Amino acid sequence: MSSLNLLAVFNSANYWRTGCINIPWQAVVQQWQIPPEELVISDLRDLAHTPINQQIDRIDPEDPTRDTLVLELSNPIPPGSPEEILVSTFLRVDRGKPQQMSVGEPNIEVVYGSDGRERGVRLVNNRLIVWFNLIPAPEDNGRNWFSGSATSVQLDHQEILDPFLAAKGEWLGQDPEKRCMQVSELQLPGSSHPKSPYYQVSLFNHAYRLVSQSQGPVRASITIASEPFDYMGADPVTGKNRHLICELYRVISLYAGADYLMEELFVKGKPKAEEDRIGNTPEIVNIPFGLHYFAHMNMGQTQDIEQVFPVPDWFAVGSTTPPYAAYGLATNLHIEAIAHPYEDNPSCFSWQLLPGQSAKCLHMFMRGQPEGFDAKVGHTWYELIYGPLKAEIYQDAAMKSPVRKSVRV
Repeated sequence: MSSLNLLAVFNSANYWRTGCINIPWQAVVQQWQIPPEELVISDLRDLAHTPINQQIDRIDPEDPTRDTLVLELSNPIPPGSPEEILVSTFLRVDRGKPQQMSVGEPNIEVVYGSDGRERGVRLVNNRLIVWFNLIPAPEDNGRNWFSGSATSVQLDHQEILDPFLAAKGEWLGQDPEKRCMQVSELQLPGSSHPKSPYYQVSLFNHAYRLVSQSQGPVRASITIASEPFDYMGADPVTGKNRHLICELYRVISLYAGADYLMEELFVKGKPKAEEDRIGNTPEIVNIPFGLHYFAHMNMGQTQDIEQVFPVPDWFAVGSTTPPYAAYGLATNLHIEAIAHPYEDNPSCFSWQLLPGQSAKCLHMFMRGQPEGFDAKVGHTWYELIYGPLKAEIYQDAAMKSPVRKSVRV
């Protein structure tokens, strides 16, 4: 075993399961010096060495440390231990010829305007078709409050944001305000002197730019960045006030066969001028932030929003009438507040996440489940956010327990 290139996989659940794994690519390529176009990974239990689905996504071209190797384990692996001490299985890393992509895998379509700028992105798998809008006024009119939102989500070819008309097969007349996943505001730490509680930034009417895109057998993924905004506040390292130019980055991924979108968010700041640099501190800093999401979904009469305490990291809301549309949010940050109806509109929802250095969110869409939709969201939160499958480079230590190397996210 010691002569093989191996990844150790950990399953912290007490049951067998499959799933996807994200691993920082930089650590893998430094360890084995295998170029992406020659990377082949297989399950060590598979004597035929059948390649498993994998791809390498460039999240931010300015930051190679965020390049990510994404793997899909289709064969269930046994449980390990909650402390991730016991290895559940091993993956073999070889140099060879990867499998070719086939038709029907997750894909991306970018739509450009006459000015050459990106207007929006369509993400597609065999369950979802999501139109994600990048500009404030997609209809080129005065209604300029749609930036950074999914303005159409089709689940099994029926619109889920206005499900009653969609169930009748009608497209005309659907609610023109429908949207979800919109980050309407950010809250950043206030200045140190004078002391202020927070710095608020509105984003709903400012365009995003497409930073990168990836697609492969495991997922289709985009990275978008908000328009730059000025920030005068406390540096997260030194605590001193700095004048920074910041952007909110959002990495939105649609996995093969999924009825949900995964989203990772972080705020990246750079000094505005030379005098804003402080000693040997990094030029690029990640600012902690709080998130305010907004959604407009015509779900009619809804059940009470289900949220579990004392770990308020997910909620679900569902319609009480056919076709029983439902939506769920799960996150690695605590949900501070949920407002529904928002501003007395039963189609409007908002929720605030407590501040963090980065955020990981899951947006799930469901139909035809009058009961149990909340349990589905909670289970998915556990599997994908709280206790995801993890992998690390395995190093043989005289056949003792694997030495852990911090190469996972």
